[in-house]
Formats: sequence, structure tokens, C-alpha cells
Amino acid sequence: MTRQQVIDFVSEVFGIQPDYPFDKEFKTAIFRHKQNRKWFGAIILVRKNKLCGKESRIVDVLDVKVDPLLKEALLSKKGIYPAYHMNKVHWVSVLLEEAEEQDVKTLLELSYALTKK
Repeated sequence: MTRQQVIDFVSEVFGIQPDYPFDKEFKTAIFRHKQNRKWFGAIILVRKNKLCGKESRIVDVLDVKVDPLLKEALLSKKGIYPAYHMNKVHWVSVLLEEAEEQDVKTLLELSYALTKK
């Protein structure tokens, strides 16, 4: 999925638009619940070699909250890595260019549910 496809999915399914609290260039997109303002996702720019491999190009990464009991199984899936810049027990990073579209959507739905309260 692309960054825009993720934004469109979140808008369509949850009725939420990203906000951009950290920069004026709209590079870090944060998805928050309307009521409690808790994050359930963040699209950030990361050098690919921070997650995997040796390439240093900048890529879009989606950070989502997961159930720690599912985390190890999730890390065996293509495009899913230990969280970059988030709590590694409760969050994973999804390399959008590698991950399966259905995995991205499922992880967003799970993260949304986990952070609702």
C-alpha cells in the first residue's frame, strides 16, 4: 500500500483524517481517536536500513499497536518489523512497500480497537 492508500482506508473505515503535529511538510501523519486522542497509527519516514537490509533510501513506515501475544507471529510476516521509534513490546513497524495490503488493513483495525479505551 502507499501512504495515500492508508490515509484513504483510515478515512473510509474510521472517519479519521491524519494530523501532522511535528512538521509543516506533512511528512509524519498521525492517526488518533476522536474521543480520547490516543494514537492508533503513525506513518513516518525512515531510512530502510533502520528496519532491514542495507539500503539507506527513505521509505514510508506505518507504526501500529499490537497485542504483545501476537507480535512474534506478526514479525514472521513480510514487511513487518520490530517498532521503530515506538515501544517495541506493544508496537510494530510496517514497511508499506513490502507488506501485504490485507495485513496493513487488519493491523490498523487491531490497533484502532486496542487504543479505543
